[in-house]
Amino acid sequence: MSKGYHIIADLFGCSPEHLESSEALREILLGAASNSGFSIVGESFYQFQPKGATGVLLLETSHMCAHSWPENEFLALDIYSCNGKEKAKKALEYILDKIKPGKAAIKEIERFR
Repeated sequence: MSKGYHIIADLFGCSPEHLESSEALREILLGAASNSGFSIVGESFYQFQPKGATGVLLLETSHMCAHSWPENEFLALDIYSCNGKEKAKKALEYILDKIKPGKAAIKEIERFR
């Protein structure tokens, strides 16, 4: 039985408007966590100059983080859940729907099997 489910996604062709500011990135991750039923226990976001952001949500049952390169229309996304795969997959779908990447390279890993 798996104790964790890890999604690693490289999202290409993303609209820069979603990637340029830490506030935009924060709104997307908070929406994904809330919509998926995760409980947020902490957060940290950083704004790069002139644009680009990185952020992490500390979840009661794991984490969600993202790092953006708006100049390359790229977002690196990491979602880890110790509470089954359903919430992690739902969070990913929410983010994909908001960002609408042109291409997504997604790896799904069962941890501690």
